Amino acid sequence: MRRSGAIVLALLVLGVAGCAPRSSPEAGSSPAGSDSPDLPSGWRWEYFGGVQAGVPGEWRWDNGTQRLHQWCVPDKAPGPAVGRPGVSTLVGCPVGGDPAPGTLVAKTGSLLAFDWTTEPDGKAEAGDQTLVRLDRVQVTVNAPADLRDRIVATIRRVTTDSAGCPTTHPVSERPQQRPAKPLDVTKLRDVTSVSACKYLLARDFLHDPLRLLAALRLDGSAAAEAIREVGRAPIGGGPDSPGDCTAEYSYGDDAIVLRVRSAAGVSEIVLRYSGCDHNGFDDGVHVRALTAAAVAPFIAGPNAVFSFSGAAKRPILRPEPSAS
Repeated sequence: MRRSGAIVLALLVLGVAGCAPRSSPEAGSSPAGSDSPDLPSGWRWEYFGGVQAGVPGEWRWDNGTQRLHQWCVPDKAPGPAVGRPGVSTLVGCPVGGDPAPGTLVAKTGSLLAFDWTTEPDGKAEAGDQTLVRLDRVQVTVNAPADLRDRIVATIRRVTTDSAGCPTTHPVSERPQQRPAKPLDVTKLRDVTSVSACKYLLARDFLHDPLRLLAALRLDGSAAAEAIREVGRAPIGGGPDSPGDCTAEYSYGDDAIVLRVRSAAGVSEIVLRYSGCDHNGFDDGVHVRALTAAAVAPFIAGPNAVFSFSGAAKRPILRPEPSAS
């Protein structure tokens, strides 16, 4: 599991799925410019590290590490979900390792879990599980046989995902990089869509491919309102706590690049939230502070934040659910 040298606030989401983005590409279709063929009606694409897979649209999002390796924690199998690597509890599941292959769906629920791997490309099947390895990405699919086969058939390499995010971005190698086309977010007009592209950031001791971790897309009025909310955030950046870590870890483990399509063409805003310093929305002109309202649309669903440095950001990145 990846760890930074920062003092990290680890947030465990145990069997609690993420919320859906406010808007996304129509189920079963692919936006222009992506590498994605059409899916069955009601399905959607999920993406990690250069590999994309289709899942039923009602599947939610969860911590894949927790679901796969702490399978004995829930009292009953959680609902179907897509998982990405995250922190997990250290409960000791029964001696003997993983459950029997034929009981995996009963233990973990139906699940598609992405992770990194150093194993060669290939495919393996046992009981309720199929493993597919492509270009250093492992896709674990636990599901009943017919559904599992349909999901596995969609797994493929891509260079641009269905949300319009490229597999790689310069911010991964240079976390301090500002947008190449500076545009004040408050000057953007006629916003039609925003792709929120979440990238892994470089660490000298890590060997993970520096690629897209997840993505979501907002269209129409949802995109326009999300960008207006960013423009309402105060100039100055933060919240920061630089004393919590050394400079080399100050950007954290990941960042989100917002690809905004408006009357000005395609522009970018870098959303930094993971580290102890440099946090905020950077449009190349100003750095605006993180606020719960401005951040929320971009960290929903597949972009959910499981860990970060700095307790002051918890109400922004992991707010308590509102009372019903």
